Amino acid sequence: MTDPLAPIGDGHTEVPDDVREHLIPTYIATLAELYEAEAENVAAGTLGRRPDLDELLDDGYLRELHRVMFGEVWRWAGRYRQTDVNIGGVDWHEVPGRVRLLVDDTKYWVDTATSDHDEIAIRFHHRLVQIHPFVNGNGRFGRFAAEYLVESLGSPRFTWGINLALERSALRERYRKALQRLDADQDDAKDLLGFARS
Repeated sequence: MTDPLAPIGDGHTEVPDDVREHLIPTYIATLAELYEAEAENVAAGTLGRRPDLDELLDDGYLRELHRVMFGEVWRWAGRYRQTDVNIGGVDWHEVPGRVRLLVDDTKYWVDTATSDHDEIAIRFHHRLVQIHPFVNGNGRFGRFAAEYLVESLGSPRFTWGINLALERSALRERYRKALQRLDADQDDAKDLLGFARS
């Protein structure tokens, strides 16, 4: 899957020193180089066999997925964050329990068919993004995990707005607003569902 929402950086903005110290490649100096290295790692790490439903709905597998996606770039890839973040997310010490609860909730949604496949996968994605389990890469990780989930349920993969013919910044803004709408009203997933299938 190509991620139309993946960040891109310009070749002039330098990676701050406090961020650079966590990078594995020593050549990375700009955000453009960082995002390119991440994109290459994500592409290589997600080319393998898709997990089945039981594999995917396991917090150990989710950590491994993040490690595979970002482990060639970041030293902390696949490890839950150990600091609080200023862009949402739960307190860092709650992350492991919240991910396990999400996995259990998702198994319940699937077993009881409380919603259709798309809505189950979208709600799974939304909760992963809300939890913000890792220092970075949570949106990309969450979209891939949702892709794997919806496909394992027998539905086609999401397109994440690629058919809207919008510039990346407008596409990312529409995605952000759809997430925020679901943040504000847990009963209203239609914007995020529509975006994921557009």
